[in-house]
Amino acid sequence: MGRVIDSLRVRLTSVVVVIYAALLPPLYLGVSAIVEGGYAELFVNSVRAYSRMVADELEAVADPNFPERATALLDGVVLSGQVVYAEVVDGSRRLRSPLSIVPPSRYRGDDFYFGDHGDQVYYISHPVKRADRSVILRLGFDESPTLGRIAAAKRRVLAAMAAFTVLSIAVAIWLSAVIARPMVRLQDAAKRVAGGDFHMQLQMHSSIREVRELNDHLERMRQELVGTNDRLQLEIREREVSEQKRGELERRLRHRERIVTIGTLAGGVAHEFNNIMTPILLFAQLALAELPRESPLAKDLMRIVAAAHRARSLVTRILTFSREMDLQQPRIFSLRPVVEEALALIRATVPANIEIETAIGEEDAAVLGDPGQLQQVVTNLCTNAYQAMRRSGGRLAVRVATVENAADASVPPGRYALLEVSDTGHGM
Repeated sequence: MGRVIDSLRVRLTSVVVVIYAALLPPLYLGVSAIVEGGYAELFVNSVRAYSRMVADELEAVADPNFPERATALLDGVVLSGQVVYAEVVDGSRRLRSPLSIVPPSRYRGDDFYFGDHGDQVYYISHPVKRADRSVILRLGFDESPTLGRIAAAKRRVLAAMAAFTVLSIAVAIWLSAVIARPMVRLQDAAKRVAGGDFHMQLQMHSSIREVRELNDHLERMRQELVGTNDRLQLEIREREVSEQKRGELERRLRHRERIVTIGTLAGGVAHEFNNIMTPILLFAQLALAELPRESPLAKDLMRIVAAAHRARSLVTRILTFSREMDLQQPRIFSLRPVVEEALALIRATVPANIEIETAIGEEDAAVLGDPGQLQQVVTNLCTNAYQAMRRSGGRLAVRVATVENAADASVPPGRYALLEVSDTGHGM
């Protein structure tokens, strides 16, 4: 394809060059002749009118002052810059301007056309009528400025033709590229389709019937490939979605089974623990009923009864904490009871060298979420805190409050519930 394009460009450019080589020389010669004739005619007309005007002025000069006035007039004519030779022939007497640039010896008669005699001076003579005789005014005009304008005009014409030739060659090259561009696009599109880009449409506009038919055949083939590929991709995506759904369902099922197992285990432990605590509580209450309330032994039995009640309450909290948290939908609940329940569960496991401080405001904040998950968060934070202070001891502080604006600048302004857990430990 590249060789075809290069050949098309070379051939079209060669045709343009040959045509211009045959037409430009005669065209340049014809235009140059027209330009030279125009400038020459303009020059001849102007010098004839000027010399006629000078002759009229000489006719108006009085006889007594004719030589002096004629010489002065000739000097003025030479000083105008157009005339390089000026004289008046009065019989055998010649009145010449001393300012004439061209000597009289170069005069070889009047010129019949511009450039005659090849001396770059256009000579013209006019008869001047006097009262009793006729004199002749002879002027020589410099042709050099006009020749320079003619040469400049010819150079401009040549430059214009050269620029036109270069532009025509460039247009020919561009035109060849435009003609071959549909084939180039078709080739590029076919390469992309062959490389795997099946969505690349093969669209090519051309006046050549064979090229259009080739484009239509390739486009139909591409559409068939795209249809097959899309169907395969759709089947793959559907299978992937099915695998993901099945994996999610299996994960939820395993999680539910673990939750059920934990709940069953917790229920069994609680049942056994209640079986152990029930006789302790009953016998302690019976012994307490037979003793006076002021005796030291009665006070010890009252402590046993209170400890048994706390143990039963702890078992109840454990059962509540082990419910299926992940399966509950978010709802609005009070923050304060959830935090207090988590702290009651934590106090049973915190060592004696760690002090728990709580700062829970009187205003109970209502939040949206899962109370079970929030309780798990509080438990995890407090567990990490007291584990960091297990050896050295310290203070574990839990704060619940309502604030107007969050400390984090990325959070929009508004009313928020604040849950803060801090400790005096050195870190995990």
